[in-house]
Amino acid sequence: MASLNTLRTKGGVIVTIVIFLALLAFLIGDIFTSGSSLMNSRKMRVGEIDGTNVEYIDFLNKSDEISNIYKMMWGRDAFSAQEQEMIYNMAWQQFIMQDAYLPGFEKLGLAVSDAEQVDMVDGTYLSPVITSTFANPATGEFDVQFLKAFLAQVNVNDGSYALWSFLRNQMAEERIMSKYVALVSGGFYANALEIAHGLKVSNETYAADVIGREYYTVPDSLVKVTPAQVKQYYNDNKEAFRQEASRDIEYVVFDVLPSEADYAEAEKIVNDIAAEFATSDAPMQYALLNSQTKPDQTYYRQDQLTAEVAALEGAGMAGPTLNGDEYTLSRIADVKMLPDTLGAQHILLQKGQTALADSLVTVLRNGGDFATLAAQYSLDQYSQGGDLGRFTPAQLPMEFTDAAMKANVGDIYTVDSDAGLQVVKLTYKTRPVRKVQVATVTYKVDPSAATIQEAYQKASTFVTAAAGTAEGFAQAVSDQMLSKRTVRIRNTDRMINGLENSKEIVRWAFNGKAGEVSQIMDIDGNYYIAALTGVREKGYVSEKDATAEITKVLMNKEKARILADELAGATLDEVAEKTGREIRNVENVEWNAFYLPEIGVEPQLVGAITAGTVGELSQPVEGVNGVYRFVVTDAQTTGVATEESEKVRLETDAVNFVLQRTMQALNEESDITDLRVKFF
Repeated sequence: MASLNTLRTKGGVIVTIVIFLALLAFLIGDIFTSGSSLMNSRKMRVGEIDGTNVEYIDFLNKSDEISNIYKMMWGRDAFSAQEQEMIYNMAWQQFIMQDAYLPGFEKLGLAVSDAEQVDMVDGTYLSPVITSTFANPATGEFDVQFLKAFLAQVNVNDGSYALWSFLRNQMAEERIMSKYVALVSGGFYANALEIAHGLKVSNETYAADVIGREYYTVPDSLVKVTPAQVKQYYNDNKEAFRQEASRDIEYVVFDVLPSEADYAEAEKIVNDIAAEFATSDAPMQYALLNSQTKPDQTYYRQDQLTAEVAALEGAGMAGPTLNGDEYTLSRIADVKMLPDTLGAQHILLQKGQTALADSLVTVLRNGGDFATLAAQYSLDQYSQGGDLGRFTPAQLPMEFTDAAMKANVGDIYTVDSDAGLQVVKLTYKTRPVRKVQVATVTYKVDPSAATIQEAYQKASTFVTAAAGTAEGFAQAVSDQMLSKRTVRIRNTDRMINGLENSKEIVRWAFNGKAGEVSQIMDIDGNYYIAALTGVREKGYVSEKDATAEITKVLMNKEKARILADELAGATLDEVAEKTGREIRNVENVEWNAFYLPEIGVEPQLVGAITAGTVGELSQPVEGVNGVYRFVVTDAQTTGVATEESEKVRLETDAVNFVLQRTMQALNEESDITDLRVKFF
């Protein structure tokens, strides 16, 4: 009974504890779940702009909006890698504009009024967005008719309205940015002192006798740099150690190349193709069906052919010829008498407008004015009066060219092609000459499955040996006697310099941790393996990482004092005799130079020479590579520059500087962290 009472008494406590623990577990689980979501959210950030996060989904949506605009503008559904990168950059700039620039411009009172917006489209100061978008492709000049035609068909219910809204937004942003740059530019001018100095250095050249000692001639053991000195230098010059995010990687390549067996097998196949091709009654048809690359069906003059093909007669065949890893075989497919150049006017109609086309042909044959009718009816408003100018037969669709070949100058007829239904007047045609059509079959020697597997196995063996560490990677490179490549990738890079389609490596590097080794990556058919050897985040290089660089600078400063003492003397000859160094003569030294023949890159020395006095021995000059003393032996005045020309030059340089530096300064002040490289 007592036990039952005890259980009843303590049971409430036990239940309470159990419930508490259950609730605690639930809360802890929720915290970890929330933490996981928070971490995932951070991982899905494309960047940060002035304290505002740019989320992956938002960036993707913005990119899609811009993609849809350019699909309408360019009339296609797919983009090249370079075009897609351009769209991503435009989306990123849109976020920078809305989250950083525009709030600041608004505080400055910069805005675009309604009247300005109208003027940018139909006024004195047209927006460059308008003039570049609505330019005539034939002339490259702004075409107001093209703009009016577009505005007339803008409909709030279709894509044209979205395009117009996009353009209006671009116009407003461009105008505000122009105003800001103009404000900054207004603070730059060339004053009298700058003009006088510029005039002096532009009109004078110098010659000098120079003697020097390089830093490397002083043993490192003679100088000492303390940790305190390194720390002091780092603190005094910290801004010099600001860095953007970057990654250091080493990588090896296992090339997948055809083996001797692959070449032998390809030769057998090509010989079989050659036997069939040589006896074919329709060479071009055979080439169209069997060539790995689409044959060129253009007709060429004899002097436009290769010597081997030009020498062919009748059913002769050139090849098989192996060039690199591709075989080619060629035969004459057809011979025609054709003109080199044609000229025409056209009126482009929609497909199916046959009745209208026939009516236009009748009117034109009865003396109607082609240019007037083209302006009224043609869908092609780029060409003036429908004039296509002069062109080669290969420049226009085959249907158009074939019809022109059969026509005489002055004939008016219709052509139905992929472009639409065209009413054509042939305006020019050169005398026909003999031309040939060459049927060419190509066959590329590709690695066989066995060869690919062998290369992959070598790469796999390397990955196993590397054991997932940078140290293991280095050891595997050494053991297998491979050649590794080292590269630093910035966060703005989308590929490794000189290695196209290497985006996968770049993305891996910015998502990995220092010391990691990648898995096998297939790039353009070859196998790549990389090790992440260095991780640098945006901010400042740490004092530890900067120590080696700082130590070298400080050691050179100490060496400079030693070398200055060694170069002591009243004359250069005395210094030369004392040091055993040769006196070198430099001529035509200009103030804006940075390199001296036989001496090297030494801007400090150049500046000292151009500020020197003829005949005077200089004090020691600490340069990039050593310490120097000199005597200016000659100073010549050319008189090429004038005060006016120097003023124009200085002000032009200032404007160029503003244009370059303004965006850089705005980005620095906006505290932009670009993490797109992790995703795109």
